[in-house]
Amino acid sequence: MPFILRGEPMTKRKNTRNHSHKEKGAGPKPTITTATNAEPAGMLDQSDTAVTAASHSVENQAAILSNGRIPTAQRQAMAAHIGQVGGNQYLQRLISRLPEENEATRPVDSSALNPAHTIQKWDSPEHMRLGDTTGVMIDIGDGVQLTFGQVVALAGDEFGSLEELMAATKTDDGRAMIRAHLERASIPGTAAAMLPAPTDKQRSQASSEYITLAMDNSEHFAGGGTAVENWLSHHAQAIDKAIQAGLYMDNTLLNEAHMAEAFGDHFLTDAFSSGHIRVPRQAITDYYVNEFAPSVVDHLIDHLRERLVDDIYDQVEGQTVINEAAWVLGGIVGGLGVRAYIRRKIRNAINTKLDEAFTAAGGRQQVIRYLGLGIAGIISGAMHDMENEQGLWVVSGIHPEPWLAYGDDELDKNPEHRRRVEEAVAASLADLQTAYDIGLEQGQALYNLVDLAWLPETVYFGFDSDALTPEAAGLVDTVADYLQYNRSTLLTLMGHADPIGDNPYNDDLSSRRAHQVANRLLSRGVDSDRLQVESMGEEAPVTTSRSHYHLNRRVEFVYATGADIDDHGPENTAYENAQQAALAQIGPAYAAEAHFPHAAAGLNNELPEWHWGAIPASFRSQMATWIQHYINQYATDALAGPALDPMEVEGYTVSPRPVAQAIVNDIVADPIGFLSRAFGRSAG
Repeated sequence: MPFILRGEPMTKRKNTRNHSHKEKGAGPKPTITTATNAEPAGMLDQSDTAVTAASHSVENQAAILSNGRIPTAQRQAMAAHIGQVGGNQYLQRLISRLPEENEATRPVDSSALNPAHTIQKWDSPEHMRLGDTTGVMIDIGDGVQLTFGQVVALAGDEFGSLEELMAATKTDDGRAMIRAHLERASIPGTAAAMLPAPTDKQRSQASSEYITLAMDNSEHFAGGGTAVENWLSHHAQAIDKAIQAGLYMDNTLLNEAHMAEAFGDHFLTDAFSSGHIRVPRQAITDYYVNEFAPSVVDHLIDHLRERLVDDIYDQVEGQTVINEAAWVLGGIVGGLGVRAYIRRKIRNAINTKLDEAFTAAGGRQQVIRYLGLGIAGIISGAMHDMENEQGLWVVSGIHPEPWLAYGDDELDKNPEHRRRVEEAVAASLADLQTAYDIGLEQGQALYNLVDLAWLPETVYFGFDSDALTPEAAGLVDTVADYLQYNRSTLLTLMGHADPIGDNPYNDDLSSRRAHQVANRLLSRGVDSDRLQVESMGEEAPVTTSRSHYHLNRRVEFVYATGADIDDHGPENTAYENAQQAALAQIGPAYAAEAHFPHAAAGLNNELPEWHWGAIPASFRSQMATWIQHYINQYATDALAGPALDPMEVEGYTVSPRPVAQAIVNDIVADPIGFLSRAFGRSAG
């Protein structure tokens, strides 16, 4: 059901020289991404809630147990509980087939299980599919609408901030970039055709921005990053916009509320991906950027330089006869001298190019940072994929019973997990409805306010009575509403009585009448320091005619303005009132916070050691697969770039492309060995 707000609508060349004594340099730094290819979703089927109970059936829970990824004792304890609920015979047959504990708890080598390993990414179509369960459409101008899920998918992965995305909607170039990102993420929908066509440069820019964001993306990780905090920030912003939308019945503000909520829900959905729940992404990044990269960068550069000198010398050597002439004329020493001279010239040229590259990258410190981010990306990415493939037993505040969460590109592997994510998205969006309603209520109160000139000046009482009549109570409530939204207005309540009876009695009666009015104003939220009560007794009659004594049984309202009171107007007061009401009714803490999963104690394997030098072999295999995937994905385009075209250097033709291709081949053949040699440190 759509969400509706009321009021809205390279082959390696043969080389005869022996390079086995040399250590190779590092190639392009892989990056990690946070996004999966999945089919777009339709609208949320409300009947999904009806199958929640089925997910707790003996057969479903037993099927989860049968994957053998938790210790035997705990599985049997869970099985016993299920058996008490119903179906002992089926359960006992299942338990008899469960793997032994040492088998069940052994870390999974996913590359061995799945030779055609695909790198896991919480990809844009999957984000979109989750977001589109809301049914909300977001207007980005000129009649173009994105689905809520498209904005969820663009957030964080394609656009670094909500402000950047909002700004892009305002210009033709920006809107073309939105289309470039939609197409890069494979989520164009119907909107892309209505946006300006991006240039090739803009498409290239979109890919570059995606990779840049992926290199340093700890904000997408929950336990080891700031995903929840990022959602909280955007959610609070969305609630505030929804309040204002209701207050002013402004569709533009409502649209902005949806945009902020959708952007934040990218991080909410990320927090449910098993590869994002406990991977210590920020700690890994901090270590490799601040400690590891600075300690290995010089070794890396030295060995990369020598690799380039060797390979380029091979090319130059084949283009000259000076070496053979030197052997004839000068003997061995002369030949060696020529070789040393040529190698020195090559090394000097490479040093110049390296200096230029450092400058272009922003200096040495920035190069170190990029190196650290690249290695951290390999570590985090491989760990992320391992968690996604294995699944992770999790619990949440609202669902304390463990369930198996999967990650990117595995949305439908456990339907129960998908429902958990959808529940959180719905709970988060429901806060906007409440905020809108609160704002709408305050807006209605503003609309019903009367001007000061139309406020009542007197209310009347019955004979010998201090009770407010229904008519008098209504008038007092009108005054209370005005005072609530006009904070500089002060009020004096003057009680009166008719002359029947003695003076002391009438003084008390007039005082009680004034206090009855004051008490009703206080009950309606008027501050006591803005009220003053006076008793006039029978001393100030409006008439001496006995037939009109009822006009003396009264309380008079005397309005004044407090000169030292900061009154910032009824609208601001209404907005502040709405904020206070939202704080009480919505939070923080917000309802969706109870939905966020965390690893269930004792049900999952420990994460592998990730510090270089202590990385276990099984995890090094995961890292190698991860590197090979990204090298194969991006190397072809990188090797085709004009920077690697043949060039003339001091009369020699130098071809950088075969050199780069040889390095890429070495990386693909043995990624971890290549990096260990380049860093001068074994990975494990």
